[in-house]
Amino acid sequence: MFNIFILFGVFLVPFISEAKIIETAKIAEVIPLIDAETWFLVDLDNTFFEAKQALGHANWFYDEVQQRMQYGMTREEAIQDAYPLFIKTQKVCPVKPLEQDFVSALIAFQNEGVVVMGLTHRQPSVADSTLRQVASLKFDFLITAPSKETFSVPAKNPTLYTGGVFFVGDCNKKGELFLPFLSIIDQKPKKIVFIDDKRKNVEEMEILSSMGIEYIGVHYTAIEEAKPIYSHELAEFQYKFLDQIMSNEAAQVLIDHHIEQ
Repeated sequence: MFNIFILFGVFLVPFISEAKIIETAKIAEVIPLIDAETWFLVDLDNTFFEAKQALGHANWFYDEVQQRMQYGMTREEAIQDAYPLFIKTQKVCPVKPLEQDFVSALIAFQNEGVVVMGLTHRQPSVADSTLRQVASLKFDFLITAPSKETFSVPAKNPTLYTGGVFFVGDCNKKGELFLPFLSIIDQKPKKIVFIDDKRKNVEEMEILSSMGIEYIGVHYTAIEEAKPIYSHELAEFQYKFLDQIMSNEAAQVLIDHHIEQ
């Protein structure tokens, strides 16, 4: 039984350790940063993978949230209002890696015994769909994850750790919840490398250094250099065919020929 009341029990003598942030669009530049004592934490959307088409893409969801905020909703209200649609799309949304070498690099780390786990702002409600998307890339975070259990970390909004992926939720901060996560599993890594497409998420995790953990944050910019997948027009059109999610190419052909459902 996990004892959630020993929140910082694994950190009895905290001290400041090294922390630094790098920026790269290539997973090859991250590989030398990781050794046998490293935990490699991997963001999912726009880092480990992206949707193959506009509808269901992370940028589509961000756009949906932004549109609602323009109509006067708070960010939390907008996320809550848009999330049922996100849940629906992820059930049928195929994904692909931003870099072909990304998955093979993670597998190589696992073969060397390196701890590899997912750390995402996705909500627990899409956990099953997310793990199915991960599996479609012939990968399994659970192989060298720090825990094989399934549990939640107490927070303002629901969280879930399952399948080697920590679903922090959109309205919680990764940096604030990862220390309680470590306390629950009663482990303290010597070094952590965290890769995420959003710099603010990488910066939030610098708190790890205050607990004596060597921390390297990787602001991964591959999504900025990749061919854009999201288009509002394509997403709106693809939604008409949601039961059989449509590729961007197929949607564009139908749009060009003025063919609608």
